[in-house]
Amino acid sequence: MHTLRLLPLTAILSVSLMTGCATKVANLDYIELEAKKDAAMADESAAKSIQRAQMNIELGKTEDLAYYAPRHLKIAQAKLIEARGMHTSGNPDGEVKPVAMAAKKTIEAGLATKKAVITTLRSTLKHKEKLLEIKADKYYPEDYKNITATIVTLIDLIEDGKIAEAQKGQKELLPRMHSNEVDTIEFIQLQSIKDQLKNTKGKGGDSIAPTSWAVAQRSMKEAQALIGKTPRAKKQIMQATHNAQRAADHANIITDFSNEINNANSDNAEAIALRVERWLYRVSVALKHDDIRHRPFDEQAGTLATEVEKIMRKSH
Repeated sequence: MHTLRLLPLTAILSVSLMTGCATKVANLDYIELEAKKDAAMADESAAKSIQRAQMNIELGKTEDLAYYAPRHLKIAQAKLIEARGMHTSGNPDGEVKPVAMAAKKTIEAGLATKKAVITTLRSTLKHKEKLLEIKADKYYPEDYKNITATIVTLIDLIEDGKIAEAQKGQKELLPRMHSNEVDTIEFIQLQSIKDQLKNTKGKGGDSIAPTSWAVAQRSMKEAQALIGKTPRAKKQIMQATHNAQRAADHANIITDFSNEINNANSDNAEAIALRVERWLYRVSVALKHDDIRHRPFDEQAGTLATEVEKIMRKSH
C-alpha cells in the first residue's frame, strides 16, 4: 500500500503562485519528455539533480532570462520548488529527478530562446540601446514605455515559437522607434531654438522683421528635415543646429531693433541714428581713419570695409 506524501504548505503556495503566471512555452511537453528520459539514464541522486537544476537557474538569471525568456525562467523555478518539496517529503528519487531535470532542461531551452530573440529582434534590440543612449526614456517616457512593452510582447511570441509573427511585429515597431529617436534628437537639439523663435514671434518678429523671420523658419525646417531623415548624422546635425541658432538669434536682434525704430518718435529717433553712428565711429577710430561721420552710413561702412581689406592684404 502506497502512503500519500504531501508537499509542505509553503512549497505548494510557491508552486501555485509561480505556475499561475508561468504559462506554457513552445515544446514544453517535449522538454518534460526529454527530462524523463535523461532522469532515467542519469546515474545521480535526486539531491544532485536538484543541485544541477539550481546551478542552471542561476546561470539563467546571469544570462538575463528574466528579460529574454521570462516564462522559461519562471517554469524552471517552479519545477525546482516542486522537486525540492517532493524531495523534502520523501518521494523516491525516481519521482523527484524528472522534475528537477525538467527545471534544468527548461533553462537550456530558455537559453536557446534567448539566442532566437537576439537573432530575430537584432534590429529592435540595437535600436533600443540607442534610445537609452540618447535618453529617450527621459524626454518621451510614454512613447518609450509603449515601445518597450511591445518588445516584451514580441519576446513572448518567440517563447511561443511564433517567429514569423515576431518578425512581422518588429517590422511594425521599427518605424515607431525611429520616430521616438527623431523626436528625442529634435528636442535635444532644437527645443531651445523653438522657444526662442516663439518668443521672437511674440514680439511681432514675423510681421515686423518678415525677411529675417523667414530665414529663421527655413533654417529650422532644414534642421528638422535632416534630423527626421538621419538622426544619427551628428556632424551634419551639429552644423544644421548651428545655422538654425544663428538665424534665430539674427531674427531676434532684427526684431528688437525694428521694434525700437517702429516705436520711435521725434524725441528719440535722433538718438537711435546717433547710436548707429557711434558704432561706425568706433571702427573708424580703431583703424585710425579720418573722421567721416558727415557721410551717409552706407558710405562710412564701405570706406571702413575697404580699409580693413587693405590691412588684411598686408598681413598676408
